[in-house]
Amino acid sequence: MQREDKIELTERLIAHVDNNSTDYADGMLHVPFTVFNDPELADRERDVVRRFPHIVAHIDELKNTGDFITTELIGTPLLVIRQSDGSVKAFSNVCRHRGAKVEFAEAGCKRVFSCPYHNWAYGRDGALRGMPHAEGFEGLDRSQYGLVEFPCEVRHGLVWVVPTVGAQLDIAKVLGEKHDAEVADTGIASSFQVRKETWKLDMNWKIAVDGVQDSYHLCQLHTKTVCNFLEGNITAFDLVDRSWRIVVARKSITEVRDADPDSFDVRDYSLANYTIYPGTMLVTEPNHFEIWTIVPDVDDPNVSYCTIRLLSPTEPTTPREQRILDKNWELLMETLHAEDWFVTKTITDNVAHGQVEELIYGRNELPGQVFHKMITRDAAAVAEERRAAKAGSTP
Repeated sequence: MQREDKIELTERLIAHVDNNSTDYADGMLHVPFTVFNDPELADRERDVVRRFPHIVAHIDELKNTGDFITTELIGTPLLVIRQSDGSVKAFSNVCRHRGAKVEFAEAGCKRVFSCPYHNWAYGRDGALRGMPHAEGFEGLDRSQYGLVEFPCEVRHGLVWVVPTVGAQLDIAKVLGEKHDAEVADTGIASSFQVRKETWKLDMNWKIAVDGVQDSYHLCQLHTKTVCNFLEGNITAFDLVDRSWRIVVARKSITEVRDADPDSFDVRDYSLANYTIYPGTMLVTEPNHFEIWTIVPDVDDPNVSYCTIRLLSPTEPTTPREQRILDKNWELLMETLHAEDWFVTKTITDNVAHGQVEELIYGRNELPGQVFHKMITRDAAAVAEERRAAKAGSTP
């Protein structure tokens, strides 16, 4: 982060603390309650989510040539492989012969990936290498029958994939030059993955995303946990196209009110959340990082999946360093399970039978407003695309 940006951000956050204010939207936003359980809308949103990048691995999971993971991203089965040149490629984990899954292991290291059904074999680069009884496929152009490849990029030590063939992928561009440089400056690219966990949540994916965008609830819901460290309802918000930075002040930020700007780093007195639309959050804290990936279920609008990775700037080498990381994880788990998800699960329960027509996002809930306006526009665009395609196919 540039010196002038650090000064501006510090002054901005302290002013909000002094004035008990935040970055505001122009007005309130009214959202139909049905956006959280409408199956037709959920189908269009899944189409939207598949067009944008998501994190599928930390580079620690793919250290060596041939290392691989398998996973699923909004219904798309993925096989992600470290290449001999150090790059990473992502493929559809589907055999081009008869459509069976190629690799069943969750992770490992291989030179060749063979489908168990008829033993069609693929190289690490996804190319079709061989098949039993090849005479039965005389004339088949093998170069056209490799594994289907998806856009994949390693950026900031994280493996990003767009589960749509031919989509554009440039994380630096998505974050914007300034925010990308800020993330790089944290040292996250050389971080160590301490742990990773995925949960199936009984709530719409937008409810889960909302919770990570909202500083309004920090000192309302989290009175005995997060509110001990962070200021509630005090946020600096900066939008860059399809991503944004949310910075929340720590309670200690007023300690540097009159300090020499070169004597401290504002990042030690705040929490930054770099959100990459639609459901990826890079949360940077002074001593660790949290990487959030939230996606909708492939069928049920009332189900979503959340993966959180806890990263350390370096691999812990002492018991004390490990205890600190364990404590950070325990606090996060307590906050999520006993507070956040315990309460937000009731939103899903209420949408069907609560007889409430709309919800209200206040001017102080700017990040949530931006997110909901964006997904609403994109889902409407998908609906229009489908109408146009249907009209074009009608004789």
